[in-house]
Amino acid sequence: MDAVGVNVIETATLGRPFQLGMLYDCRKDALVPGITLWGEEQLQQSIRSHAKMNTNFNVIASDSIEEKSNSLNIDGSLKLSLLSGLINVSGAAKYLSDTKKSFKQQRLTLHYHSTTKFEELTMNHLASGNIAHYEAFDNDAATHVVTAVLYGANACFVFDREVSSDEDKTTIEGEVKATFDKLKGISLGAEIDLNMNDNQKTAVQKFSCTFYGDFQLPSNPTSFEDALKIFADLPKLLGEKKELSVPLRVWLYPLDKLHTSVAKVQKDISTGLIKAVESVFESLSTTEMKCGDLQKEPTALAFAAFYGQIMQMRENCCSYKFSLMKKLGSLLPEIRGDQKKETELNDLLRDHIESPFRHQDLEQWVKEKEKESGIIKTLIRQLNVYGAKVEVNLDEILMDLEVEHLVSYTFTSFEGPDVLLSTQKDYLSPKGPKKESAPSAKWMTGLSSDAKMNIRTNKTIFKNLINSKQRKPAKFIVASKEKKNIPGSCILLYENGSDEDIVFTPPLKPASPVIEQIKCHSLVLQVPKTCQATEDLRLMYKIKEDKDWKSLHVQQSKDTVTLTDLSPDTQYDVKYTAIGKLNYTIDSDVIHITVIDKKLLSATESVLESLTLNEKRCSELMDDSRSKIFSAFNRKIQDMMKHCQTYRQDFITRIQSLINSIQACEKGICDLKDLLQAHEESNFKAISLTEWITIKEKELNVVTGILQQLQDSGAEDRNNLDEILSDINVENVLCYTFTSLEKPDELLSDLENDLKHQMIRRDFEKMPNAVSRTWLQGTVRKKMREHLQIFKDIMTSHGSRSTKFLVSSKDHRIHPGSCILLYENGSHEALCFTPPSKPVCPIIIQVRGHSVVFKMPSSCPVTVELKLLYKMKEEREWKSQHVHKSQETVTLEDLSPDTQYEVKYTAVGKLNYTTDSDAIIVEEV
Repeated sequence: MDAVGVNVIETATLGRPFQLGMLYDCRKDALVPGITLWGEEQLQQSIRSHAKMNTNFNVIASDSIEEKSNSLNIDGSLKLSLLSGLINVSGAAKYLSDTKKSFKQQRLTLHYHSTTKFEELTMNHLASGNIAHYEAFDNDAATHVVTAVLYGANACFVFDREVSSDEDKTTIEGEVKATFDKLKGISLGAEIDLNMNDNQKTAVQKFSCTFYGDFQLPSNPTSFEDALKIFADLPKLLGEKKELSVPLRVWLYPLDKLHTSVAKVQKDISTGLIKAVESVFESLSTTEMKCGDLQKEPTALAFAAFYGQIMQMRENCCSYKFSLMKKLGSLLPEIRGDQKKETELNDLLRDHIESPFRHQDLEQWVKEKEKESGIIKTLIRQLNVYGAKVEVNLDEILMDLEVEHLVSYTFTSFEGPDVLLSTQKDYLSPKGPKKESAPSAKWMTGLSSDAKMNIRTNKTIFKNLINSKQRKPAKFIVASKEKKNIPGSCILLYENGSDEDIVFTPPLKPASPVIEQIKCHSLVLQVPKTCQATEDLRLMYKIKEDKDWKSLHVQQSKDTVTLTDLSPDTQYDVKYTAIGKLNYTIDSDVIHITVIDKKLLSATESVLESLTLNEKRCSELMDDSRSKIFSAFNRKIQDMMKHCQTYRQDFITRIQSLINSIQACEKGICDLKDLLQAHEESNFKAISLTEWITIKEKELNVVTGILQQLQDSGAEDRNNLDEILSDINVENVLCYTFTSLEKPDELLSDLENDLKHQMIRRDFEKMPNAVSRTWLQGTVRKKMREHLQIFKDIMTSHGSRSTKFLVSSKDHRIHPGSCILLYENGSHEALCFTPPSKPVCPIIIQVRGHSVVFKMPSSCPVTVELKLLYKMKEEREWKSQHVHKSQETVTLEDLSPDTQYEVKYTAVGKLNYTTDSDAIIVEEV
C-alpha cells in the first residue's frame, strides 16, 4: 500500500467490492463488512464525484511476480498479502494467479487499463462530530476507512503458445509485440485492421488467448482474432455512462485520526524482507514449472522411477509453498498489528534458507535432473535408431520362445534413493525436520562422472553388439533396473530365456602386437595377456591393400604365435581380436609390418662384416710388434680402426632404425636400398678399406724389411736422438730416415670429414670418393734400396766409434720413401746426406815416357775430395793420388814399362763415402 501524504494510504482493489465509508483492516488487508461509521443517507450527501477519463495499454513479456504486480500497480505490502493468501482476488486481478506451466510456453500479455471517475468523501463528513456509529471503534476490527475510490476497468489478454526446440523464441516475441504496438495508433471502438505481414500473421495464429477482466463478456476469447474483436469493444462494455466501471484503487484514512480511543497499530514491513519473500515464492514456482517440463520429457515418460522423482519434487515444493503461505498469512497480521516483531519474519526466512527447499539446492537438483534427462533422451533416441526400444514388460519378452538371448541396455540409477527428496520428505512430515543441516551440493542428485562414463562406454558396446555380424542371435531392448554398485548404466544379458541377469562385461582391448622376431617369410609375435571375459583370442592379418582379414587362432597359454608364408617386401596390417560372450569382439590397435627380402638383409650383414673384418685387420696390424716401432704408422692404423668402429656403430644404429621403420611400414624398401647404395658410394665401402689395409700391410713389410737389414748391419732404432746428440763422444749421427710414414693419409682425412658431415646430416648422402694411394710407388722403392745400400756401405767403410748409425722416421716430402740424415758435431740441424756423383772415367790426354796425363773430370758440389786410383792389372790393391778439384789435368808418373794399368777416379764425399768411376786399361807404356 502506498502512503498518501502523512496518513492516507492508496492501494489497489484487486476486484474486491470497495465502497466509500467501508471499514478496512490493513493488518489483514481485508474489508470489514457489516460495520459502518455513517448512515447511508449521510454518506450519499457527503460524496463528491468528478470524471477521471484515461485509457492506456501495454505489452507484458515477463511472467514474474514483480512484473505482474507492477502492471496492476500493486505495492510491496499488498503483494506480500497476496503471496500469503490473505486476499481473494477477482476480475482482472485473477491474472496474477495465472502463471506459466512450462518454460517451453511463450507468453505475452496485453494489458488494457481504463479509468472513468473519482469519488471521495468531503472533509466535513470526516469530522468526528459527524460520526453516527461510535461503537465501530470499540471492537478493534478495522484500522482504516475508505474515503476515496477511483473507478474504471482492467483487462488482461494472456496469449500463450508452445514453442518447439527449433523455433526462435525471441523472433516470435518480436513479431507479436510489433503487432500489439500497432494497436496504440488505432481508435478503440472502430474497425481494427493491423495490416500484419506474413510472419506476424503466422506468429499470432499460433497463440491461444485467456481473458481476465473487469468486464462482463458474452464469451471469452480463445484466439488472437477473438481477442482483437473484444479489444475493440472494451469501451462499449463499460456502458454508455460508464456505469459498469468497478473500483480500481481506493484511499484509506486511518481511524486513529477520527477517534482518540483507536490505537495506531499498523506497522510497515521493510522492502528488503518483501523482496526476499517474493524471491522464495518465485524460486518454488520456477522449480514446479521446470519439474512439469521434465515430466513431459521422453526420459520421464519412458521410466516411471525417473518420473516419480520429478513428481515427488513437484509435490514437495507445492506442499512446502502451501505451508509457507499459511505461516506467512498467520505472521503478517501480527507483525502489522505490532503483536510480533519483524524479526520473526527474518527467522522464517532463515528457516527457509536452512531448509531443503532453499534456492541453491532446488536449482542444482533441477539442473542435474535436466542434464540427466537430456543425456538419457539423446541416448534413447540413438538406441532407437540402433533398433532397441524401451521395454517395461520384461517377463513377457523372456517367455517368447523365439528370443534365445535378451540383451538389455539398463539404466541403473533411477530407482536409487535421492538424498534431497528424502530430506524434504522428513522436513514436511508431521514430526517436523530432523536436527540436521540442509543438504549440501555434494548430496545432490544427478549423474556422476563415473556414471556418465559408464553410459557412454556401454552405449558403444551395445551398438557394437547390435552391429556385430558374428554375434549370436539376440533381442535388444532398453530398460531400467537398480544396480547399486554400477552407476549410470550396464548391459544385462538374459541367456536361454532365464530371468537371471548377467552383467555383460566385454573383453578388454588387447595390447598391440609386439614383434618378437622377424624372419624371411615369418613373423613371431608375443601373445598378450587377456582378461577373464575373453573367451577366444585371434590374430588377424592382411596385406595392406586387401579388405578382408585372415584369422589365426591363438593359444592364450602360449608365449608367442607365429605367422608364416609372408611375402617379402610386402606391407601387412596385424592386430589381435579378443572375443567375449555373444561373440562380442574388440580389436587391438593395428600395427603395420613389412617383411624385408633376405637379399637386402644379407647385403646389410655383408657391410657390417666387411667393416668388422677391416677392424680386425687393423687390430692385428696394431698388435704387430713391427708397427709399434713407428708411432706415426701405428697411429694411422689406430685412426682407421677408430673411424671404422664409429662408422659401423652409426651404420648399425641407422640400419636397425631403418629396418624397424620399414617393418613398421613407416618407410619403404627403397630407403634401405638407398642406404646401401650410399654406403657403396662412400669412402667406407669395402673395396676402399680393403685396398687401404692391404697397402699398409705392404708398406709395413717393406719398412720392416729395410729395418731388419739395417739392424743386422748394426743400426739402432732408438728414438732418443737428443740424448745421442748431446753425447760429447758422438761426433756424427747418421740416420736412415723413413720419410713417408708420417705423411698425411688422404683416405683417413676424407673418412674423418665424412664422419663429421655424417653426424650433422644424419643421413647417407653421396660423398666424393678418396683414392687409396701408397707412397711406395714408382722410383720410391728403388731409391729406398739405394739409400739402404749407401747406408750399409757407410756403416761398413766408416768404422769410427764417434759416428752413430740410427733408424728413424720423419716427414720429408722432398724425399719420398726415405733419405739419409746426417747430424755433424752434435748439431741438431740435419743435412740430407747425398753421395757424390759418379765421376766420368779417366781420359788420357798424353803419354810421355813413364808418365800419363789424364783430363780432370768435373765434380758435384757434395764431392769433398777427388782421387785418381791406379794399380797394375794383376794387383789387388789400388794406389791413390790426390787431385785438387781446381786442376785441369793430373799426371801419373814412374809407371813401369810394358805393363797394363787399371785407372779410375774416386769421388769422396762426407764420412769418406766414395763413388768410383768406371776403370780404364792403360796399355803398355
